[in-house]
Amino acid sequence: MTTDLDALPLGFDDGRTPNGAKGRKCHHDWYANACRRCGVIQNPVLVRRGRTSLRAGKDAERAIAKLYPDGVRTGQFGGPDDVLVGDLFVIQSKAGGWFSERVWSELAKLPRTGGRIPTLVVSDRPGPGHRTRRYVVRMIEDDLDLHGRPA
Repeated sequence: MTTDLDALPLGFDDGRTPNGAKGRKCHHDWYANACRRCGVIQNPVLVRRGRTSLRAGKDAERAIAKLYPDGVRTGQFGGPDDVLVGDLFVIQSKAGGWFSERVWSELAKLPRTGGRIPTLVVSDRPGPGHRTRRYVVRMIEDDLDLHGRPA
């Protein structure tokens, strides 16, 4: 009995390894707008988008660290945290496509009466055998009022 693989010519290569992996991508070494390793031409639109996104993320980290009294930016060290606030908070900042208009509008609907701080709790029930997941959302101004602003 022959299989489909037996019918292929000797040395046939479809670009895949036997486990289905496609192999490593080139870590480009740019020289004169072309990669020395793979020859791909650099796309200036993608380069600019990447730089501005990176800049927006770093700017957000700096702004958040400045808002809190003992805020220290740690994002440049490559760890999971971007800002540490004393012994109280470890903050991961996300800028760009992470903002949820749906969450923001629900939070904005909550009344600010009697000095109460609007707080949204988002829950998810992943299914049988898994615990319910929840996270808390507050506007950063309210969080700063709770935990202190810089002098």
